[in-house]
Amino acid sequence: MSDVLSIASLFPERLNIHGDAENADVLRVRAQWRGVEARVTTVTSAQDASGLRPDAITIGAGFDADAPEVLAGLRAIEGELKAWVDSGAVLLAVGLGWEMLSRSLEFRGADPLSGIGIFTGRSVASERHVGRISVDSEWGALTGYEYHLRDYVLGEGELPLGSVSSGTGNAATVHDGAARAEGAVRGTAYGTGIRGPVLARNPVFADHVLELAVAHAGLAPASTVPDARLTTADDHAAKANVIVRRALGLSA
Repeated sequence: MSDVLSIASLFPERLNIHGDAENADVLRVRAQWRGVEARVTTVTSAQDASGLRPDAITIGAGFDADAPEVLAGLRAIEGELKAWVDSGAVLLAVGLGWEMLSRSLEFRGADPLSGIGIFTGRSVASERHVGRISVDSEWGALTGYEYHLRDYVLGEGELPLGSVSSGTGNAATVHDGAARAEGAVRGTAYGTGIRGPVLARNPVFADHVLELAVAHAGLAPASTVPDARLTTADDHAAKANVIVRRALGLSA
């Protein structure tokens, strides 16, 4: 057992078109602000993954044109990825990264590609959806930006991240009988289309992910004593989210 929180960032140079690879650094910095030493390791090959025992794994969004090549890279570390998640490491997957870790993903006019299968749902070709989004979740209102060409159909054992109050989310999936769902949760694996990056925009959710990672590492719980930098970052996020929700016609 290490006394350092280990965070694996998958293919950040290819999957960062909306800053989503920075979710790894959000976890690292928030951990350090709470007195927990943390280290981010970039994983782009089987060699990078060999011997690594991460407590948190992040993967971001990229361009569809890069999907076949990046998916081949993910297949090269498929065994390690599944072992990490099965061990209880927390996974945050955004956009195309989430879709490639699902059971399958479709591109318009082409046959579906088999995904890694950490998520049991599937990504199906849809219309382009772009714009601000707000999602009601157990961590409060999650806000950010959505940009996707695919819908997501929840699979066995999956729950949505939350219900869409404004935006599109997983248009094919309703939640609580009426509202559209957004994202997918399966154990300690979280998939979402919210970009921004989502953890910087939504600190309560970020701290939930961090707590799961700290518990996996077997470290002492992160300090709840406010650090001035943490308080400032959270205040900025709160103000940004108020602006988004007001722009969407929602209560702040």
